[in-house]
Amino acid sequence: MVENTPIPPAAVESPSEWFHAKLPSDVGMKPEGFVLKRSILVGSILTMVITSLVTFWLPLFNGLLGGTFGGYHAGRMKRALGAAVVTSIAVPAIIFLMTIITRNNSSYLFYGLGFWGWTVLHVIGTFIGAVAGAVSRPLFTGEFPYSVPAAVSASRAPVPGGVPPARPSVMTETVTREEAEVRASPPTGPVREV
Repeated sequence: MVENTPIPPAAVESPSEWFHAKLPSDVGMKPEGFVLKRSILVGSILTMVITSLVTFWLPLFNGLLGGTFGGYHAGRMKRALGAAVVTSIAVPAIIFLMTIITRNNSSYLFYGLGFWGWTVLHVIGTFIGAVAGAVSRPLFTGEFPYSVPAAVSASRAPVPGGVPPARPSVMTETVTREEAEVRASPPTGPVREV
């Protein structure tokens, strides 16, 4: 434990003198380096990008698969759509860079669609998949976001003594060999004449 050392008034008035104190052994310093504050979002982006790149040869379904897996990983609609925005920019950029690096002059690599047609289908599929993945996560895991019951306001219930007795819901039947006889309780409400 660190002991409280009194600071002399001269040290407070002149900033040239400093006191060094040791930290307790259980207190750590902030790590130096890169720390991810949004690791779920980064994981969702990586899931979408890797799945879309692995299945790049399926123009619409690569975005659907990547968006669904990444949206499921994101768990919330806001994170899933944010990851879909990043993925819809990153994957076409990576594919475009790969076509430049390989010196492929043909832009009709993807089933005759061309690069821009493939990009449009990829972006549409990514957003549809991201929405589907984010919506389907609570269904599979049971983490429904709206678990708080809604408040209901209604008028006061009538006094229990003033309510007419309820009719029995079960009919009693007796069957004999000679004839079938059905017994039921008489109705309790108003009687209509025939």
